[in-house]
Amino acid sequence: MTIFLAELTAACRHLRRAPAFSALAIAMLALGIGANVAIFSIFQSILLRPLPYPEQEALVGFKSVNAAKAITQPALSLTDFRDFKERAQSYTALGAFRPDFIGYAPQGAEPIQLVCGQVTEEFFKVLAVSPLLGRVFKDSEFSYGAERTVVLSQTAWRRYFEERDDVIGRSIMLNDEPATIIGVMPAEFREPEFADVWLPFPIEAPENLVRDSRFWATIGRLKPDATLGGAQAEATTLATALATEYPGTNRGWGVTLQPLLEMRVGGMRTTLLLLIGAVGLVLLIACVNLANLMLARGVARLQELAVRLALGATPHTLARGVMLESLLLALTGGALGIVLAAVGLPAIAHRLPAGLIPRSQTISVDSTALAFAVGISIFTGLVFGLLPAWQVLRANVNETLKSGGSRGASGRFAAQAQGALISGQVALTLVVLAGAALLMKSLLTLQRAPLGFDASNILTLRISPPQARWDNFQQLGNYYETVLAEVQREPGVLNVALNSSAPLTGITLRYPFWVEGRPVEEGNADEAVFNSISTDYFKTLRIPLMRGRFFETSDDMNASKNRPVCIINQTLAKRLFGEADPIGRRIRTLPWMVRSYREIVGVVGDVKQDSQGDDATPQLYVPQQQSPWFFSTVLVRANGVSAATIQNAMRRADPTLTMRVNTLEEHLARSATQPRLRTVLFGMFAAVALGLSAFGIYASMAFTVGQRTREIGVRMALGATPADILRWVLVRAAVFAGIGVAVGLIGAVAVTQFLRGVLYGVAPADPLVLGTLVLFLPAVVTLAAFFPALRASLLKPTQALQHE
Repeated sequence: MTIFLAELTAACRHLRRAPAFSALAIAMLALGIGANVAIFSIFQSILLRPLPYPEQEALVGFKSVNAAKAITQPALSLTDFRDFKERAQSYTALGAFRPDFIGYAPQGAEPIQLVCGQVTEEFFKVLAVSPLLGRVFKDSEFSYGAERTVVLSQTAWRRYFEERDDVIGRSIMLNDEPATIIGVMPAEFREPEFADVWLPFPIEAPENLVRDSRFWATIGRLKPDATLGGAQAEATTLATALATEYPGTNRGWGVTLQPLLEMRVGGMRTTLLLLIGAVGLVLLIACVNLANLMLARGVARLQELAVRLALGATPHTLARGVMLESLLLALTGGALGIVLAAVGLPAIAHRLPAGLIPRSQTISVDSTALAFAVGISIFTGLVFGLLPAWQVLRANVNETLKSGGSRGASGRFAAQAQGALISGQVALTLVVLAGAALLMKSLLTLQRAPLGFDASNILTLRISPPQARWDNFQQLGNYYETVLAEVQREPGVLNVALNSSAPLTGITLRYPFWVEGRPVEEGNADEAVFNSISTDYFKTLRIPLMRGRFFETSDDMNASKNRPVCIINQTLAKRLFGEADPIGRRIRTLPWMVRSYREIVGVVGDVKQDSQGDDATPQLYVPQQQSPWFFSTVLVRANGVSAATIQNAMRRADPTLTMRVNTLEEHLARSATQPRLRTVLFGMFAAVALGLSAFGIYASMAFTVGQRTREIGVRMALGATPADILRWVLVRAAVFAGIGVAVGLIGAVAVTQFLRGVLYGVAPADPLVLGTLVLFLPAVVTLAAFFPALRASLLKPTQALQHE
């Protein structure tokens, strides 16, 4: 231990004597290790950290799958859920929830729109989380006849009730009806992730009898002796039985199970693995750079080391000292990297839209990430200390002392090693840059993709009228028309409309339909996005009419009794009727909308529904006056009109109306959050990699010129011109760059194949991207080598020959 402490002290002393080198090495490692710690923390927080529920490995999620429609929905219909709950034997409990919107009217303040989770009887039992305050729902509260109760999320408790303990038992107004607060859930309880409150869903509600509405996210807790495979076999058997019993709604539909954690975060796995690969390459480039610096420093210290060897020090002692210096640099850089990650991660997580990145609120540098940081720091220190230590071990004392430390086997070894390291840097950088460039081109292609509508100057206001405002669908339709009329009165409002499935807003209703004259079995395989829209919807979003006509004011509830109508998009028209004219053909939608067939009166252009990268999806539009929906999004095209003005106009129609306000362009940007985040992070890593490589190449070439100054003097004394010296140094750099580009190109073609699933409109081996990089990187290498080459060419022969 005494010897180790003495060697450690000596290593610290040597690093203090080279403050510029130490600071540079620590800064490089802090960037590389900090980036790795940050991405590992994200990966661990989202994918590896268990769900915050007891025995979370027993939790499974349900998916409805229809192979004929190529549709997978992470939910069941409530009626199918009830059947599973009654018949399945593999679970201790089954629960389900559906997101909804509800208005909260605090005393003395404007009403607020909350996101609520409508839940079934065993929802909280499945997840087995005790409330922070109060209790959860009793079975008797799942009824229209029971006193209305509500459970708060901790976020809503903090934001709207100041975290007061006496909130339990308080009565609040939700959708103009009193509800008693009975509980507050802890912060880690987030099912669904964006819920503000939870409400019990009445067992008498009509939705309990509907099999086509597959929007209830279902969770089961397996019995101790049950397995996922056995539960899946049981689910398949039950789904087959339901398809036989209810062919009109369930034929072709199956049910698959998945561990709940995998179901929640599986979509992020590919992106995070790609980011881990990218930061791993950045760290490797940093290691290569530091190995170069350590080699250069080792050659500069050869005279000192040779003297110490001559005085009795062993090569192993000196090599151990070099390794200790490497470890000290790595651990210091790792500590600084942890600080950078700890500061940067909360800022990144805070800026992520709620609910868009699963479990984003849990992202942090925890004990696992700290252990990872320590491990990767030690590993890094060992890796980039190996070459310098090997250099010391193979040093020739006599030759080094004779040459003054500037020549000999160690110098030749360093030059060869640095050449290989430069080529390796170029190759690794090419791989990272290729990934970043492909993602950037993909994002630009995505942003240029036509939406099918004009999103500029459109304000969106999501509303959910309380049922106290209407008794039947006709009253609901009239309610919407009154709201739209008040908004249209505002100066500067060009158009106003509404849609139950407004594009890019995150709400998409999909329902089956049947084409007149075709068997139900065939029609049952058809499904489209259901849009309940007002008359001016297409005009407001400037969606083009391809055939027929738009809706008219006469297409109201009265007309629905005699001549209900609909409009379809081009994709659905081609899918159903090919090149035949669909105008006049008829479609029957779900019976609680309109019981008779609807006549197709128009065909409109396709629009992007959920994101700009979507393929065109079948769309079915119906007049909201004939089929008003329970909630909708108001879309306002206006010039110079504030959101507050629009809100005030809507509250003239209903002072209790709650709404969530965004621009359509904000929704568009939100839909591209994941590809944009992926591109930005890859771009940052690529910029760091390029900067590290450029600096490393510059430092290596400067070192080479310094080591070969006397050789340059000899060449010039024998007749070499400054241009010859400049060309000689640049050619040497170009050879290294050429080898690195060749190797990197092979690696880039192989590695970028893993990006295939996240690219839009771009091939992994895009020739323009790879061709540009093949020209760009050698230019960077040449530029980095130019200044050392220029300095060499300007040397005076006499000065070069006298150089030590």
